[in-house]
Amino acid sequence: MSEDAAKPPETPSGSKLPKIMFVLLVLNLGATGFATFKIATAEPVHAAPAPHAAPTGTEITGPVMPLDPFVVNLDEPGSARYLKISLQIELLDEKASESITKSKQLIRDTILSHLSGLKLADTLGATAKDKLRSEITKKLESILGPNKVRRIFFGDFVVQ
Repeated sequence: MSEDAAKPPETPSGSKLPKIMFVLLVLNLGATGFATFKIATAEPVHAAPAPHAAPTGTEITGPVMPLDPFVVNLDEPGSARYLKISLQIELLDEKASESITKSKQLIRDTILSHLSGLKLADTLGATAKDKLRSEITKKLESILGPNKVRRIFFGDFVVQ
């Protein structure tokens, strides 16, 4: 074996690798420091106020108006099925309750017409009740105007 094979390869004394690594390290530290400074001194962004949406909690926050019970025949040819339902409407404010009082006959007629068109399958299960609640809310908003009805509560819901 020769002596040249056992020697490690020689690096030229003027290698640029340490200088490049030092420059990259300085750039990285500078960029990290700048980003940290910008984040630490940035003013908080304020979110836009959320539009009035149906509350998801269990707290009642607006006036509640009960409606007289509804009893309708379901749209089931060949059978005598009916639905008895009582509703309570949670409103945004007192002004909305005045609108309901003024439009009570129109509201009752609209809801009766809608309920009369339901089939038995449209009344069974929690999903069907949620869909019905949403449809009645849309009907009421078409009469009263948008953002007046918060929620609909079912008092009685009997299908026979």
